[in-house]
Amino acid sequence: MAIKKRDEVEVLNAYLAEKGLKRSEQREVILDVFLKAKGHVSVDDLLGLVQKKHPEISRATIYRTLRVFQEAGLASELELQGRSRFEADWNREHHDHMICEDCGDIFEFVSPDIERLQEEVASRIGFVIRGHRHHILGQCARCKGAAPKK
Repeated sequence: MAIKKRDEVEVLNAYLAEKGLKRSEQREVILDVFLKAKGHVSVDDLLGLVQKKHPEISRATIYRTLRVFQEAGLASELELQGRSRFEADWNREHHDHMICEDCGDIFEFVSPDIERLQEEVASRIGFVIRGHRHHILGQCARCKGAAPKK
């Protein structure tokens, strides 16, 4: 199902109104660039993309705006080796991540078997799952074939 950008703008505006925060062109510009970026972006990645057309937008503004997106349910954060990456989260199917510890690439995957096993274990111990994040750390095929780092 394709998601229209308007959906995310409406979610953002509803969140801002609920919290008594002002709408701003900068937030909408950042949201537009963030959604078009796809994948998992750092604050610096997003800053570089935004500043191509809007050099007046600062790193601090990007950082604060990403926090607002998280609070509004539009973005989620992955922390990798002390560095945060953000991905669009609104109306996305649940997925998990495999993360290469060498190059930092992130591979998304969906596994009905893993989901089923989680539910089975939770049921067995009387646990109610409200959500989860599954990250598998390792080495991607490209780095595995590369010469060892010295």
